Order: sequence, then C-alpha cells, then structure tokens
Amino acid sequence: MMPTSSVSGMLSTSAYFAAVFLLMAVVMGPVANLSRGVSLEAAGHLAQGIATQVDNLSPGMKTMIEFGSYPGMDASVTFSGSNVTAIVNGFSATQRVDVQLASCKLEPGKDYQVLMNGGVVELA
Repeated sequence: MMPTSSVSGMLSTSAYFAAVFLLMAVVMGPVANLSRGVSLEAAGHLAQGIATQVDNLSPGMKTMIEFGSYPGMDASVTFSGSNVTAIVNGFSATQRVDVQLASCKLEPGKDYQVLMNGGVVELA
C-alpha cells in the first residue's frame, strides 16, 4: 500500500501537468496567428520599401538595395514584370511599380545595384 502523502503528491503533480498542457493548448493558437501576421506584415513592408525605392528612380539613376534577415527568418525578394514580391517565412506580399523590372531574385545580406536603363529597371 502507498502512503497517503505519496498519493496526494501524485495527484497534485498530475493536476499541475494537466493544467500546464491545457494552458499550452489554449495559448498556442494565438501565438501561431501572431507569428503569421508578423511575417505577412514584414513581407508587406519589405515589398513596399523596395517598390518605393525603384519607383523613385529616374532614367540613368542607380540605387543600392540591401535587406537583411535574422535567425529563424527566411526572406527573399523577386522582381518580375512590374511587380516586386517579398516572401518572409513563406508569406508573400506584392507591390506594383510604374516601370518594367528585369526578372531576378534577391537574397538577404547581399548588395544589389539597381539601374534604371530606359524604361526598364535591371541589376547593374
């Protein structure tokens, strides 16, 4: 036979772990939604910032584009047609620009020199 204090301790420990697991289940949904929302907003800001920088170019002008990434964050930017698409952690946002863009993919941590050549923006 088990002593009463041992049974009581086991019951309280079991109740504690059940409460912790229940709390984790309740909190995980909003945390996952927050993470998705942050990634989508980051993609929108990145696409908008680069699109604005491209739209402000005049013929013959050059600009430097560089964007960073953090551990646990996967980011890239794609130029295609008249769209700048940013992808952050699998969530994408697209911004239209007033000029044609040479198709290419930009990766974080690299410097890209962008040139307005006639009516087309291309990497220099």
